[in-house]
Amino acid sequence: MKAVRRFGFLIGVLVIGIIIGNFGSLIAFLILGPLLILWLILWDDQRLRQKKYQQEHFLTESDYSYSEDAYR
Repeated sequence: MKAVRRFGFLIGVLVIGIIIGNFGSLIAFLILGPLLILWLILWDDQRLRQKKYQQEHFLTESDYSYSEDAYR
């Protein structure tokens, strides 16, 4: 999986270089800015989904609470 991520990163860097080389920095920012914002939004959404999944499927410390009446 690491190799796929590294390959994707390498391709991304090369594409960014091609865009900057062909169009200039201003147009590159206009193209890459929204893509970067979209990537950050999707990444944050994935982290939120993972956190919700962990809370639903794994016990937390508050799940081990007890009532003092049960021990009387």
